[in-house]
Amino acid sequence: MTSAETIEQGEGAATAAAKDLAKAEAEMARANGDLKDARVEIADAEAHLHRAEAELAEAENERRAREVEIKVDGRRVTVRAGTYVVSKFKELVGVAADRELDIVEHDTFKPLDDNAEITVHEHEVFVSHVRTGGSS
Repeated sequence: MTSAETIEQGEGAATAAAKDLAKAEAEMARANGDLKDARVEIADAEAHLHRAEAELAEAENERRAREVEIKVDGRRVTVRAGTYVVSKFKELVGVAADRELDIVEHDTFKPLDDNAEITVHEHEVFVSHVRTGGSS
């Protein structure tokens, strides 16, 4: 092989290497662009998630704050849906502290302890009565 041929082969290899390098740089540029796009999409998704979480929290607050109708001793009473300590609930709905309060579930009277919690959704029925079962 002559020196001219060796030079040509070297130049061909250099040209091929330069093309490969240019191709690799172009691929890296595309990859960097894809990465930048992905970061923007992630930021958008996070913002959307935060908005959805805020909307969910607001809806839950509205649900908790809504007023519902219940019956207490045959009277229709409007209260906010939520959880109450029974003694405070009795005050709220006009039942004397010395009376026992039962909730009617499936035609069964279930006594409520004054220190227990009751969750009111809507349409619950409560009945109060003189306490029974005390010592004599």
